[in-house]
Amino acid sequence: MADADLVSLVEKLPATRLIVVGDVMLDHYVYGAVERVSPEAPIPVLRVERETRTLGGAGNVLRNLQALGLSPCFVSVVGNDPAGHEVSRLAAGPAGAEVRLSDRPAADPEVHLLRERGRTTTIKTRYIAGMQQLLRADREKIAPIAASVREDLLRVLEHAASGRGVTVLSDYAKGVLGDGVAAAAIAVARAAGHVVV
Repeated sequence: MADADLVSLVEKLPATRLIVVGDVMLDHYVYGAVERVSPEAPIPVLRVERETRTLGGAGNVLRNLQALGLSPCFVSVVGNDPAGHEVSRLAAGPAGAEVRLSDRPAADPEVHLLRERGRTTTIKTRYIAGMQQLLRADREKIAPIAASVREDLLRVLEHAASGRGVTVLSDYAKGVLGDGVAAAAIAVARAAGHVVV
């Protein structure tokens, strides 16, 4: 492919209408400095200076597409817990990611976050000193989504498929696309004539 062809394709990206479906999570970063070793165990003591929270997993795909100027339809499942509420707030936030790769402002995405009672929204907490990651702590319960949530998710995908041409599946093996959901989502996408990524 010639460079000119690639540039032409990239310029057409913002007009691409697509769906992103998969495992969303909350990425939590704890930044600080290490100046000593703990007297309790041979481990570094992190003096916390700041914390940030961003969308992870399929949510990172959403953010990257927004940075390219797209406003995709986003479909996932979260728990009815504080992390799920934080994911909802971040997903519905102002258009675009922190880094803008396109001059064209992206519209806010169409977000469908289904809440499953009893489900734990995945949180990945990374502890970072300077440029070095010291530890990652995961809070999660990996399980397929409930049958009723699966039906709702597939109904949302069928409704959203109209007028769009691409479906992106982002599977981190947390359960949203497990237990046959990925195959069903692909069938919905193909029936609508979508390219499946």
